[in-house]
Amino acid sequence: MHFHLPKPLHGWREFLGEVGIIVIGVLLALTAEQVVEWVHWRNEAREFRHAVDREIAANLGYYAFDQLQAKCAEQKLNQLWQVLQRSRDGQPVKLAGGVGQPLDPNQSFSVWDSKDPQAFARLPLDVRLQYAKLYELFRATEGIAQAQNETWKKMAVVEEPGPLTLEDRRQLRALIDDAGGLRFALSGNWPDAVQKAASLGIKPEMEPWEKEFARDIPKTMLCQPIVKAG
Repeated sequence: MHFHLPKPLHGWREFLGEVGIIVIGVLLALTAEQVVEWVHWRNEAREFRHAVDREIAANLGYYAFDQLQAKCAEQKLNQLWQVLQRSRDGQPVKLAGGVGQPLDPNQSFSVWDSKDPQAFARLPLDVRLQYAKLYELFRATEGIAQAQNETWKKMAVVEEPGPLTLEDRRQLRALIDDAGGLRFALSGNWPDAVQKAASLGIKPEMEPWEKEFARDIPKTMLCQPIVKAG
C-alpha cells in the first residue's frame, strides 16, 4: 500500500515561502509588542524617578529646616541643665519663659511606598540601591524625630509652679540626656542624607511654609531664654 502526501497547489517552494512570511509576521508582531511594552515601562520608570526625586528633595528640606533649629535646641538644653543645677537647694527656680520644642515637619513616603516593582526594576541597580538607602535613613530619622517630640513634651515639667522634687530632677536629667542624644543623631544623619541624595542629583528643597516659618524660628519659644540672668 502506498501513501501519497498532499501537494501544495503551487508547489512546496511557494508553500514554504508562504509559511516563512507567516512566521516572520508573527515574529514582527511579537517584537513590536515587546517594543511597546519596553517603551511603556521606560516611561513609567522615568515618571517614578521624577516623582520620587521630588519627594526626596522635600524630605531633605525637612533636614534643612531641622538644622535651622539645632542651635536653639542645644542652647535650650544647656539652659535646662542650669535649671537642674539651681534647683538642687529645693528652692523654686524663676523662669524667664517656657521650654518649647523643635518643630517636627512630617516626612513623606507615599511615592516610595506605592512604587511599581516593574517600573522600579527598570532603573539601574546602583540607583535602586541609593534610593533604598536614602529611605532607610528617612525611616530612621522619622523614628528619632518622634522620640525627640515626646522627650521635649515631658521636659515641660519644669514649667510647673513650685520647687522641683528629687524625682522631678532625676526625670529632667534623663530627659536632657535623651534630648541631647536625639539631637546628635538628627544632626549626624543630615550630611549623610545630603551626600547620598547628591549622588542622584537631588538637592534639599523646603516647602513654602517651611521657608516662611524658617524666618520666624528666632522668635519661637524654643529660641527664647528660659532662665533669668544672674
